[in-house]
Amino acid sequence: MKVLIVGGVAGGASAAARLRRNDEHAEIILFERGNYISFANCGLPYYIGDVIREKSKLTLQTPQSFFDRFRVDVRTGNEVIGIDRESKKVRVKLLA
Repeated sequence: MKVLIVGGVAGGASAAARLRRNDEHAEIILFERGNYISFANCGLPYYIGDVIREKSKLTLQTPQSFFDRFRVDVRTGNEVIGIDRESKKVRVKLLA
């Protein structure tokens, strides 16, 4: 089975992790238009208030750590701009 997930952070990363637990052989590709696939939303007020001064302290997963843990191909800086369900193809714009 091959699964494409559009969007990371809480929803996409959680879906990818859950899918991996349910199917260890699935090919999972996660597209995220931003640079981060996961960050601590609850820490944002502390970052804005200068309690947490380093943005890196809010990053929970990197594409490499997510791959190492869940074997998910994470593609940051990639915006999905079209989905053709019949032909099972997506159009992706590289933002980097």
